[in-house]
Amino acid sequence: MEFRERLKFLRENYYVNGKKLTQTQLANILGYGYTAISNYESGRNEPSISDLKKIADFFNVSLDYLLCTTNDPTKVGEKNELYERLCCYTKTQQEYLLKIIDDIEKYKKSI
Repeated sequence: MEFRERLKFLRENYYVNGKKLTQTQLANILGYGYTAISNYESGRNEPSISDLKKIADFFNVSLDYLLCTTNDPTKVGEKNELYERLCCYTKTQQEYLLKIIDDIEKYKKSI
């Protein structure tokens, strides 16, 4: 499962007044433009780390769960803390740091 699928799953299983939460409703709740959630669910756009945290907080799940590194929505791990710390950096800095972290993880698996 990928983030886009996990987001859609969470949204479709969240009910407001007995009805599934729509993309537009979720966008409004989070303060996004009306197409933002549609773009996330289709894979056209990816949220920033601060937006990921906002989404995880709304659905009351961990970032690990939202990013599909675990199937346990309550699991809090090292990556969760890491993503929270990255929120203070610019998007370019976040992408650079995440690339370094991914490279380190790949290296650790190769040895």
